[in-house]
Amino acid sequence: MRKLTLTAMLTASLAALPVASVMAAQQTPAPKAQQQVNVSDAKLEQFVTAQKSITSIRDSAMEKLNKSENPDQAQQIQQQANQDMVEAVKDAGLSVEDYNLIARAVQTDPNMRSRVADIQ
Repeated sequence: MRKLTLTAMLTASLAALPVASVMAAQQTPAPKAQQQVNVSDAKLEQFVTAQKSITSIRDSAMEKLNKSENPDQAQQIQQQANQDMVEAVKDAGLSVEDYNLIARAVQTDPNMRSRVADIQ
């Protein structure tokens, strides 16, 4: 039962990693009011590339977490996934701040979501 609870908590926290942990890694404050974000197609393509990598990293980490019985090992898995996600964003050519800005825009702006869907 304890393993199930630990795994559920870690899986839930890892599921939020694409935006939350990358944001935490850079400690970028969230804007107080939603503002219109103007993003070029090239930046959106970089975002989609980063997002695909992040999804793969997250899925792999969640699989490892489900197999882990050791809380310390689970924490290491989560920390490594976080580092890998930050690196994936940078490898895609974006700053963590830009990635988070675009991710928030995609979540709140239907037009931005549509543009991302067209690229995928």
